[in-house]
Amino acid sequence: MATAHSRSAARFMISPSVILLFCWMAIPLGMTIYFSFLRYNLLMPGMNEWIGFLNYQFFFTDPAFFAALTNTLMLVGGVLILTIVGGVLLAILLDQPMWGRGIVRILVIAPFFVMPTVSALVWKNMFMNPVNGLFAFLAKSVGMQPFDFLAEAPLLSMIWIVGWRWLPFATLILLTALQSLDSEQLEAAEMDGAGPVSRFFHIMLPHLARAITVVILIQTIFLLSIFAEILVTTNGGPGYATTNITYLVYALSLLQFDVGGGSAGGVVAVILANIVAIFLMRMIGKNLDV
Repeated sequence: MATAHSRSAARFMISPSVILLFCWMAIPLGMTIYFSFLRYNLLMPGMNEWIGFLNYQFFFTDPAFFAALTNTLMLVGGVLILTIVGGVLLAILLDQPMWGRGIVRILVIAPFFVMPTVSALVWKNMFMNPVNGLFAFLAKSVGMQPFDFLAEAPLLSMIWIVGWRWLPFATLILLTALQSLDSEQLEAAEMDGAGPVSRFFHIMLPHLARAITVVILIQTIFLLSIFAEILVTTNGGPGYATTNITYLVYALSLLQFDVGGGSAGGVVAVILANIVAIFLMRMIGKNLDV
């Protein structure tokens, strides 16, 4: 009796927080879904008529949607490859005994704490600028023509900029996992004649499998909503070359003032993100159970 009473009291005490959290999540989502069924344009106030699924039809038939979906997948995939491969290599390097290893680790992890807009502006103006950037200076110093990264290879440049920020996160997770590896296992393999490559593929990499899956899950969820780097560097261009789903929703809602179309895009983005998250959770859950 006392246990049931204490459980009821505990539920009563946490109910305000649960209700507040539910309202904080449900009300904006509900308003977005509602607006997605309206012809709601800020340039035409008072003409908010119900149009059903017409906004979704326009969104799916817009040529920009398929370009944005492709760019989103390529951006997420490219950053994941860059951060996982680079993170594994950096984790192995930082795990080796060296002078000033603590300082080196701090310097490697530091880029993750730089704001997205700041890091994007630094790369855009200080490194990739075809006139005054560092890469242009290095190209001119060896007699080569400077390369305009953001104009000639915009999506690849975006993958590099975003990957630079997320590489420390992957390195930190993988380094923590690598430090839990039993050193005696590596020493025994070395005594049995296994070389560095063999020890990496047969001992280190299987040990890092769970950490890699966690990195993939967390980064994918955040990378699906990349926005600041695109806004301050390319504005989704040239054309739709760097427009992802998040930036397309922003362009519809705030640049074209089409709140209804932008809301429909937001609902589609939420559905796609949940599909990806559920798929990754199931895949990672099976991996973690092994």
